[in-house]
Amino acid sequence: MNSTEQTKVLIVDDDPDTRDIIRLSLNSRAYRISEARTGVEALEKVNAYDPDIVVLDIMLPEKSGMEVCKALKESTKTAHVPVIMLTAKQTIHDKVEGLNIGADDYLVKPFDPLELEARIKALLRKMRRDLYANPLTHLPGNVPIEKEIQRAIDEQRSFAALFIDLDNFKVYNDNYGYAAGNRIIKFCAQTILDSVKRFGNAQDFVGHIGGDDFVVLTTPDKADQICQEIIRIFDSLIPIQYNEEDVTRGYLISEDRRGEVKKFPLMTISIAVITNENNQFIHHLQVAEKAAELKRHIKKIEGSKYQKDRRKSPTLALKNDTADPSLSAPPAMDGQ
Repeated sequence: MNSTEQTKVLIVDDDPDTRDIIRLSLNSRAYRISEARTGVEALEKVNAYDPDIVVLDIMLPEKSGMEVCKALKESTKTAHVPVIMLTAKQTIHDKVEGLNIGADDYLVKPFDPLELEARIKALLRKMRRDLYANPLTHLPGNVPIEKEIQRAIDEQRSFAALFIDLDNFKVYNDNYGYAAGNRIIKFCAQTILDSVKRFGNAQDFVGHIGGDDFVVLTTPDKADQICQEIIRIFDSLIPIQYNEEDVTRGYLISEDRRGEVKKFPLMTISIAVITNENNQFIHHLQVAEKAAELKRHIKKIEGSKYQKDRRKSPTLALKNDTADPSLSAPPAMDGQ
């Protein structure tokens, strides 16, 4: 559901007074209401109406609210649709049964219409977040990332987009297995979150594109400190993810994509920083394309590093001292 569209609410209750109360309390341009009086009619309306949320009474003719909820949650098509169950009973048994079959929330009659609307909004926020979240890190995925960057462009805000990914992650994953690889991805996500929390703004955005690719949307004045902290934490803790032999040797031996046996250094992290300080963007894809171009360049350089995209004098920050002499030296980093 697009956030600019009306929220489609299906009200299921055999009591016309209750339906009227809910309909009137949601009587605004933000909602489009449909109603059903029985359990059977409710399932028909769900298929025809495709609601964003269902407000469902337990005591219904033909099919009970419990049966309707169970049917919705067992269907692949409707399992994601939030269900708020209503009941005149205050017994804990009904509440537990409803929650056990998949109800997302529960209200006892009589209820405050303002509370109902607040719960509807909360469930819809959670649904949107869960729908596009990365299943491993639970961070917002591609759709929210694109929307956040586009919104910054449309609102003409000054922004810095940090495109982050790991170097030599595939080799690690191939040698240590998917479970170990997943631990690295979660470690990377937490490192980014901790760095943004410490040095970023309260409203900064962190997203997970997929695999070992992440995005941070912050302001240009915060970008350097966030990048430096990510690199500091990552480089200080990544060695413990390897066995002692690999750490001592300083590389893994594996086949490249051509099937040739090569030495691959231990994992490092690369960050491409794209800002609109010297660029004018009209679409989020332009930002992503610029980041891809910059990452191709910095990934040729060994070690953890970040680089800002500047048309005149790019600034490159490296963990090591081996750098392109045409690029300026990095600022000092804590713990380096």
